Amino acid sequence: MVRAGRTTPAHPPFAAHRVAALVLAAAVGAAGCDTSAGAPPSASARPSSHVSGDHRDGHLVFTVLSLRCGLTAVAGTHSEAQPDGQFCTARLRVRNADPAFHTYVAAEQRLVSTDGTGTRPDSFAMAVRRQHERVEIGGHDLIEIEVWYDVPRRARVTGLRVSGDRDPDGYLSGATVAHAPDGVFVPMTPATGP
Repeated sequence: MVRAGRTTPAHPPFAAHRVAALVLAAAVGAAGCDTSAGAPPSASARPSSHVSGDHRDGHLVFTVLSLRCGLTAVAGTHSEAQPDGQFCTARLRVRNADPAFHTYVAAEQRLVSTDGTGTRPDSFAMAVRRQHERVEIGGHDLIEIEVWYDVPRRARVTGLRVSGDRDPDGYLSGATVAHAPDGVFVPMTPATGP
């Protein structure tokens, strides 16, 4: 096409399917953006336990992010297993509150039942979920980790007893850091089911 001595390139008109695709994309985008002040979204049908506060033992600070019992199986990338009773799993955030390295030990974190029994983690379930038995945490770092337990089917769980390090109090100190001799009890009612 020529106009007053200039040549302008000819552009093919948009095909109808391209226009339809753009209109559909705009409609989907608008539908996904609810800017009204309507009712909040409905809660998940799956129960969940509340996050605990921070609990310090030694140099480590523990937060129980979730606790769930009544699980009938554990599965991982390379294996699966059923419990002798029921599986319970806890998700922990463990923060090193010191500038030096300190070690988290999974076997020291015990699930507590109403009868006072403290159950140590199930090593096979932990292996299935590929969870470390020990983790050296860097200064002022944190980790999140799963801990799996196999407890009797009728056990009523009341919380966790978390246990940190027993390292020296400081770089030049010979005194052991302040800690609870048997760990710190974190009361929590577990959610049940998968």
